[in-house]
Amino acid sequence: MSRLKPGLLALLYALMIAYGSTIIGPAGMNYVPLDSTEALHRLLAMPLVNNDSSQRSDWMGNLLMLVPLGWLLGATFSPPFATRRNLSAPAAVFAFIVCVGFILVVKYAQLFFPPRTVTLNYVIAQTIGAAAGILLAGRLRSPLAKLSMELGRLESLLVALRIYTGLLLVFMLMPLDFALSVDDVMTQLDKIPNTLTYFAGEGRPPEVRIALLAASMIQTMPVGAMLSLLSRGRVYVGRSITAVTGIGFLIMFVVYAATTMVISGSASLPGVVTRTIGIALGAWAMHWLARRNPDRLRDDLADAVPLLVPVYLLTVLAANGLLSLNWTTPADASDQFYDLGLLPLFNYYIVTKAQAAKNIVGHVALYAPIGVMVWLRAYHGGGRVKSFVLATLLSAIVEIGRFLRPGLVPDINAVPLAGIAAWVAASLMPMLWQMLSAVASRRGIAPLATGPDATQPGVDRSDHEYDRRARRRQKSENAIGDIEDY
Repeated sequence: MSRLKPGLLALLYALMIAYGSTIIGPAGMNYVPLDSTEALHRLLAMPLVNNDSSQRSDWMGNLLMLVPLGWLLGATFSPPFATRRNLSAPAAVFAFIVCVGFILVVKYAQLFFPPRTVTLNYVIAQTIGAAAGILLAGRLRSPLAKLSMELGRLESLLVALRIYTGLLLVFMLMPLDFALSVDDVMTQLDKIPNTLTYFAGEGRPPEVRIALLAASMIQTMPVGAMLSLLSRGRVYVGRSITAVTGIGFLIMFVVYAATTMVISGSASLPGVVTRTIGIALGAWAMHWLARRNPDRLRDDLADAVPLLVPVYLLTVLAANGLLSLNWTTPADASDQFYDLGLLPLFNYYIVTKAQAAKNIVGHVALYAPIGVMVWLRAYHGGGRVKSFVLATLLSAIVEIGRFLRPGLVPDINAVPLAGIAAWVAASLMPMLWQMLSAVASRRGIAPLATGPDATQPGVDRSDHEYDRRARRRQKSENAIGDIEDY
C-alpha cells in the first residue's frame, strides 16, 4: 500500500471530524466571534469534569472516533508492505503528535461554536483513541502484509476473517460503556431477566424484525468460516461443523454475558441462538465451498443474480419499513420535515456516536450487495461505476419513500454512503473471490492422505468419496466412448 492512499483518507476523515465537531449544532451552524487570545486561555483552562456513568458512552464514542484517524496516520508514515518493515518508533511518535495537534486545533475551533463541550475528558478520550489506532496500525502490519503477499491462499483468507471477527466483536459490544461501579453492576444485574426473552427490533414492524433476524445470522457467518479453518503448519478446512457450532455458541454466550454489563447495550439471550445459527451456516458454507469448482460456482451465482434481485429489493424495502399502504402527500410530508436534516451528517450528530456508527454500518451492509451482484454479472470488469450509480439511485428512492411514509425520517447521508458501499464492495470482490477460490482449489490446504486411512488431521472422508466418484464417472465416460467408437 502506498502512503498516498491512507494519507488522503486520513485528510478526508479529519475534515469530516472537524466539520461534525464545529459546523453541525443543535440549531445548525452557530458561529460566535471570540477574541483569539481569550479562546486560547479558555483552551488552556479546559476543566476535567467528574462525569457519572451516563456520560461514559459518549466518552467511549469520542475514543473510538479517533481510532481510524490514528490507524490511517500510522499507515501513512509506515514503510510500504513490500519492505516488510514494521512501523518505526519515530514514525509512530510523529503520527501521535499530529493526532494530538489535530485534537487540540478542533477543540480550539469548538470554542467559536457554542454550545460545544470542550473538556479534558474528551481530549483524553480522543488521545487514547488515536494512540490505539496507531498501535493497531503497527501491530497489524505483519498480518496485512501477509494478506497482500499471499493473496489467493487460505492463509490470506484466515487473516481477513480474523480481522473481521475482531471488528464484529467490538461492534457487538458498542458503545463499550461497561459498568464499573458496584451500583452500576447491580443495576445491570437487575436487567438480566429482561434479556432472556428480548429480541432485536421489538416494537418494530414484523418485516423489519425478520430482516434484523436474518442480519444477525449473516453477520456471524464469517466467524463460522474462520472457525472451520485450522492452521497446523498449513491452513486447511478441517474443523467439523458440529465443533464449530459448539465453539461459536460459547463465544456468543460470552459476548452476551459481556453485553449485560454494557450500560447502553441491548443484551439478548435469544440472540445467542440466532448468531450461533449464523456461525454454523458459515462453517457449512466453507465445507460446501471446498467441494466446488470456483469458476463454475461464479457462473452459477451470476446466473442466480436475476432471481436474487427481487428478493434483495424486498429486503431493502422491508428493512426500511416501506412495505405499507399508509402514505402521505408530499405537501403534508414537507410540513413535518425537519429542515436541518438536509445538513450533511446532521442525523449522525443528533444521536449518540454508538448509534451513528451502527446506522452507518447498517447502511453499508444494506447496499454493499449491489456491488457484489454487479461484479458477478460484470465478467470483463469490476462494475464499480455501475454499482455506485445503482446503489445511489436505489437509496435515493428509499429515502424518498421514507419521506412520504408517516413516522419515518429520511436520511440524506444514506444516499452517498450507499454508493460508496457498493463501489467498495465491487472493488474488493476480485480480492475476496480470489481468497474464497483458495478454499475450492485447496491452495494452502494440507495435502490429503493417501490410502485407506483418512482419519488424520486435515482429511475429510468425503474427499475420498468425492475422488472415488469422480474416478468412477471418468471410467464410465471412457467406457461409453469405447462403445460409441465400436
